[in-house]
Amino acid sequence: MQFCLEVWGTDYGKIKDACMFVEKLGYDGFYYGESLAEIDLDCWTVLSALAPQTNSIKLGPVITYLISPYRNVALLAKQAVTLQEISNGRLEFRTGAGATLQYASQWWYPYEIDYPKNAERVSMLEEGLQVLQMLWNKSSVQYNGKYFKVLGASLQKPSKPIPITIAAKGKRMMRIAAKYADVWEASYISPEKFKELNVYFSYIAKEFNRNVRRSIELDVIIADSDSDLKYKEQMFVMERGPNVYRQILQNGLVGKPDRVAERVKEYVDVGVEQFFLAFQDPFDKKVLELFMHAVKN
Repeated sequence: MQFCLEVWGTDYGKIKDACMFVEKLGYDGFYYGESLAEIDLDCWTVLSALAPQTNSIKLGPVITYLISPYRNVALLAKQAVTLQEISNGRLEFRTGAGATLQYASQWWYPYEIDYPKNAERVSMLEEGLQVLQMLWNKSSVQYNGKYFKVLGASLQKPSKPIPITIAAKGKRMMRIAAKYADVWEASYISPEKFKELNVYFSYIAKEFNRNVRRSIELDVIIADSDSDLKYKEQMFVMERGPNVYRQILQNGLVGKPDRVAERVKEYVDVGVEQFFLAFQDPFDKKVLELFMHAVKN
């Protein structure tokens, strides 16, 4: 069972300290956000800086984008190979179709990037994955797709294969994950819903004759006393609203340590092998330690 941390923010000192701290605690992965917005530094630069500060923890983006108006796919392929070499094979290449159009006005339009509609982003993702795998494995790449074109390009090859995680819940995206991913990840769903999706995913993974690990992304609210838990729940409601909080109660890890550990087991029992965790404050060392102690004992 693996536990990984999702981190955003612009204070590199805190980011570095958190990464080194959770590695010592036994977390398995540290993933940093990617966007052009002011909520992040540059993702791939930060990850490359973290690599020599750590030894064993997996590193990667929370999600990186295969969107042609945003970035040339060959540049992304080269960034990934570079980080794989700097980290001695610890890159986890995490991708998906990206957030829905409602976020485009905040994250994309101010930078004159025409954010594609959902179906088009899925098509871009599949083309981009094909190009990435060719650039990472072939000596000369020719590709003439609808969204990406490569005209005899070559790229240095990673010394170790780069594992790919694909976030997916819709049927078309799940087929892409079954075909290309090393890890399939669902986000913010209950154990019952994960079990249902996992049945379908197992069927299509068998169709492609692939062994793909299962992961889930969840919010975490954990405290060692009732009063502290109530305070954190109130803060969550203030920050993200009551509707989101109700969803988290159903589809997250909320409670004191024993309850959180029980909830983790409920997910494990339906096939989850990795937890991708979004803490209320990913820099709160006491909470990070409390969670790890709860799930490891």
